[in-house]
Amino acid sequence: MKPPQDAALPPSGKQREQLRSRADNYHAFVQLLQQGQRHIDIFSHQLDRRLYDTAEVNTLLQQLIRRNRQARLRLLLRDPRYLISHGHRIVELSRQLSSYIEIRQLAEQFDEHGECFSLFDHGGILYRPHAEHFEGWFSLHEPLRVKSERVFFEEAWAASPPCRETRRLYL
Repeated sequence: MKPPQDAALPPSGKQREQLRSRADNYHAFVQLLQQGQRHIDIFSHQLDRRLYDTAEVNTLLQQLIRRNRQARLRLLLRDPRYLISHGHRIVELSRQLSSYIEIRQLAEQFDEHGECFSLFDHGGILYRPHAEHFEGWFSLHEPLRVKSERVFFEEAWAASPPCRETRRLYL
């Protein structure tokens, strides 16, 4: 079912909604994920378990992939080994759905970037200027900023190696 036209705007009618806490970030991410149609790109240090490692997020990702066979989730992480050593639902999901989900380790030349962000299709974004803090903002419709951040993401993605530790080995 297609959402109504006004669903592209945040509830308050503003372009950007401020984020101040872990709960704000979680609810914004879930809202963006529910609106997602095809492409999700996540740039993060270690993919905070309290935000991304939940049954709800896992279910929404599975639903997105079932809705659209061209759906893609790309995760660009500074330290993906943290996911493996501490366990994470997204790692298991990436092993089950390796054609749709890919994890890469951020190339060293991009280490100085302290922000984290998630890009959803051509308009949705969750942005935190300092990855270690929960203050930031999100918008369901900010196509110019998404385009700008995606240019950076694509450059970093191309320079970053796939994370082999997250792949399932078949013997």
